[in-house]
Amino acid sequence: GLREGDYGSRVRAGTGPIGELGQAFNALAAHLGGEQRHGLETDALLSQLLASLELAVLIVDEYGRLVEVNPAAEALLGETASALVGRSATQIGLSDWLRRGTPFIDSRDLPAGEGPWEVRRVMFRRHGRPHRLLVATDVSRALREEERSAWRRLIRVLGHEINNSLGSIQSTASLLGERAPQSDPTLKEGLELIERRSRTLGGFIRRYAELARLPPPTPEVVELAGLIRHIAYLEERVAVAVESDTAATVYVDRTQFEQALINLVRNAADAALETG
Repeated sequence: GLREGDYGSRVRAGTGPIGELGQAFNALAAHLGGEQRHGLETDALLSQLLASLELAVLIVDEYGRLVEVNPAAEALLGETASALVGRSATQIGLSDWLRRGTPFIDSRDLPAGEGPWEVRRVMFRRHGRPHRLLVATDVSRALREEERSAWRRLIRVLGHEINNSLGSIQSTASLLGERAPQSDPTLKEGLELIERRSRTLGGFIRRYAELARLPPPTPEVVELAGLIRHIAYLEERVAVAVESDTAATVYVDRTQFEQALINLVRNAADAALETG
């Protein structure tokens, strides 16, 4: 019956006061059944939403027991949901997360890393009962993202300024080299060296700036020896010998890894040409 949560029960409505009571019963059962379906749909939607989040989320009931955790929380605590659900916050060592003012920083080491972790707590009602939602964020990850963003901005600004200066130096050295007297070979060689080094440095700055604009990698399995031989073949200014008898594969973004190898070989070739 209704007491057991079976809201599909109906009575045959008659006439008179008993009929009115039967109609009220049926209306109540229909309403409660709709609420039950809505609650189940809401739970399913909440579970799907939590599973898609990269943040660690834990739901704790009014008695301090875990009732749901998402995959990020499983990774954070180093245990599966089946092992966590039903245990108290005290049993998993997080009782202080239910007491401390929100938000707060927790610097303890957890299976997912050393932290620090920013923890936020939100109260909400689920099926009419009070629950607490705990959300943990890896602060160090956010700091690393901010550092990378600042580094990219710095590279763009420095690259622009340095390239402008190098362009002027290279043009001036080339012009002076053309006008240098033939009777002074030391001066002419010095100006040629300045032009050549500024051109090399400009290329290095451009390639470094390109590194700051790389898109997120798309890794794949790449056969290493063949790729290295291909990169060596592309360098035409100096001979590049490839000595490898070992077959190996790497899991990398092929385009980005190939460009990194090209830059490495190009820089080595530039250094070889400079030193003779």
